[in-house]
Amino acid sequence: MLKLQKNLQAGFTIIELLIVIAIIGILATLVLTNFQGAQAKGRDTVRKNDINSIYQKLEEYYNENGSYPGAALAASTFPGIDAEALVDADGATITSSFDTAKPAAPTMTTTNEYRYAAYGDGSVATTCDATNGCLHYDLYAFLEKETPQYTKASLN
Repeated sequence: MLKLQKNLQAGFTIIELLIVIAIIGILATLVLTNFQGAQAKGRDTVRKNDINSIYQKLEEYYNENGSYPGAALAASTFPGIDAEALVDADGATITSSFDTAKPAAPTMTTTNEYRYAAYGDGSVATTCDATNGCLHYDLYAFLEKETPQYTKASLN
């Protein structure tokens, strides 16, 4: 009697392996893309919360002093504020600028994520400085996923 020999397959073919590797690569790309988007949204949320905290403290400052700060913002200016709210994600402190009239909105980049732009009403008599304080301000923050920047303006 003749013995039939069966060829037993001991492993996977190269085609099967390539298909599995391609599927794993596609899945990994999808997961990483979604994860990076979620991280950017999280950083944007932190930036908005920081700007809102600064906004609240600036309004409290105005109620107590009758003007907004005419000097660079610091944690010592606002008792009770978390000092980290004044520092952007890169570790840079909030950038401050002062003018007699409302300045043009700055172009925001990742190198200057937070800005405090304080100004007067446009007349020389109401200069915006550390001695006199300021009448108005705009706060800006750079955002990654949404509109290019987040803005809060003074109530006055």
